Amino acid sequence: MPKIVDHDAYRNELLQKYFDDFAHRGYSDVTMREIAESLGVSTGTLYHYFPTKKSILENMLQLASRRDISGAIASIKEDTPLEDRIRAFSNYIMEKEQWFADIVMLTIDYYRQQNKEGGFEMVKEADSYYGNGVAEATGLSAELGFFFTIFFNGLVFHRLAFPDSISFHDQAELFIKVFMTYLRAEGMEKNLKNEGVDSGKK
Repeated sequence: MPKIVDHDAYRNELLQKYFDDFAHRGYSDVTMREIAESLGVSTGTLYHYFPTKKSILENMLQLASRRDISGAIASIKEDTPLEDRIRAFSNYIMEKEQWFADIVMLTIDYYRQQNKEGGFEMVKEADSYYGNGVAEATGLSAELGFFFTIFFNGLVFHRLAFPDSISFHDQAELFIKVFMTYLRAEGMEKNLKNEGVDSGKK
């Protein structure tokens, strides 16, 4: 019998295998032939799964967002206090900082190459997945979920450009302190607790 291939799983395997090379070499400095050689597949196989470099990067960003969100959510339980839920995401980003820095650089590289063509739907989808994922796991609004992701994207980029200028941990803790103060001042912490999200307020 012919071997049954799970095409979605194999596509994801190729994306994960090539992520580091793509992030380090950049979007514009690599050809489809070089990508195929690095993966150990034929160019025909590569084109079967990814018709263009653009599709590789778009799928890579989409896959990355889902992996990132699931990794952070894994440490959150039903009774995890709100502040600890927020900290779970910040800790996960801190632990995987190089991974997130690579995503930031890939996204910038992609936009630089594609700014005249548009077609950012999958990248926008990945961005939405981050913000909505944080909101859903914390019980916050989508607006606040995106506020969280925007801050940490900026922090990752700043440390990428100026690695010794600030401490990730110190900035993250300051953000959480300010964020929680805002939630309490707006009465959101109480509302979240009433809706079944334990705020962990002491």
